[in-house]
Amino acid sequence: MRTLLLLCLAAASACTGPTSPTGPTYSTDIAPLLADKCVRCHQQGGIGSIRLDTYEHAKNNGVAASAAVQLGVMPPFYARHDGTCGDFVDGETLTAAQKELLATWVAEGLAEGTPKEQPLTPLPHLDGARELSTPLFAPVAQGGTLAAADEYRCFPIAHGTGRDTFVTGYDLQPGDARVVHHVLGFIVDPARMSRDGMRTNAAVMQALDEQSPSRDGWPCFGQADDQGLIAIDSVPVDWAPGQGIIEYPEGMGVPLRRDQLLVLQVHYNLADPATHGATDSTKLRLRTADSVERKLAFLTPDGLLDTLFGGQPATLPPLAASTTFSWTASATKLGISSLPYVDVMAVMPHMHERGRKFELRWKDSSAGADTCGVHIDAWDFHWQRMYYYREGSLPRLTAQSSVQVTCDYDTSRDTMAVLPGWGTRNEMCLVVMMLAFPPGI
Repeated sequence: MRTLLLLCLAAASACTGPTSPTGPTYSTDIAPLLADKCVRCHQQGGIGSIRLDTYEHAKNNGVAASAAVQLGVMPPFYARHDGTCGDFVDGETLTAAQKELLATWVAEGLAEGTPKEQPLTPLPHLDGARELSTPLFAPVAQGGTLAAADEYRCFPIAHGTGRDTFVTGYDLQPGDARVVHHVLGFIVDPARMSRDGMRTNAAVMQALDEQSPSRDGWPCFGQADDQGLIAIDSVPVDWAPGQGIIEYPEGMGVPLRRDQLLVLQVHYNLADPATHGATDSTKLRLRTADSVERKLAFLTPDGLLDTLFGGQPATLPPLAASTTFSWTASATKLGISSLPYVDVMAVMPHMHERGRKFELRWKDSSAGADTCGVHIDAWDFHWQRMYYYREGSLPRLTAQSSVQVTCDYDTSRDTMAVLPGWGTRNEMCLVVMMLAFPPGI
């Protein structure tokens, strides 16, 4: 059986072996498996590159699907989840028995069995969400060593809820996925004093907007502006390719007052000459609730980027199949040392296209603890996601805690040292952390 499967993977079109009447069939065995694990993405209109929602599509793409499952590249759950490094909600991944079932079906000829109508698997949808969007925008590469083929643009958006509320989830849909590298959504209070101590956020945003009257928004490498003047209250939207819909844990949300704005930072990547002249209007479907049991906050520390602001920036050496950068941040640096504790609900690693591996560790100086938080052995820029910890095994951070992040890169195609930076051709070593405050705070 295994020999036949290998032959099938090498020459899919030739895999037409006899069907065993007692073997698995699409109608009885495979359709329910695909509907449960795969078809949410792999159907007409889904984000998957192939379809698996009918027998004909499953038959034509079954060899590729089985190979991807056996290799562990599909479903795209790249955090190690065998209990050795964090305990994650991983129900979408296939069990060993399910992988074996799919491989057996392919090896024994992809039999249909008795045809029957299969229940329709709906496309993922965020119910009760309000749709917002950025203006139609034509990005232009800004040039320079930190953004040779990139533009970062920020757009202020009124959330329109008309009341104080809490963000509980979002679905971000790029207008042109070829050019949208990532999107961050900042909550900004226009009346709050900006970081220059002399103007309000509203005054700073107006001045920035007026600098380019013929173009919407303003430049914002970094956070909500280039100089870090705009004071940010939270970052409830963190999107990168492959992520899909984000729903916060039940009963949790990020405060969003009626007088606050959303400022969407869109990173446009124009490294491909075919994208020059492209336009984009990115949609954000935002779900809110009137009350929650626990408040959430998001942190986005990046020790590699931080070196740009402290004298000589760190660089990655060229011509290296594997080179690492590590950084550590204390609870004080993360801004959580004044709280009794925070529970880490989820983490989302982020690097650029040279990334190979990623590891986050939790440390506790009072207990001498050093615990693996998340480990990715095969980084894929196009399949980034939020990894949720399982209830009952949430990492808890206190004033004695710190985090250590190690990023591993492949610079074998580079002939010059690689700088950290915001551009696609630069590198990052960032982790998004979804933190839950203690109840009542």
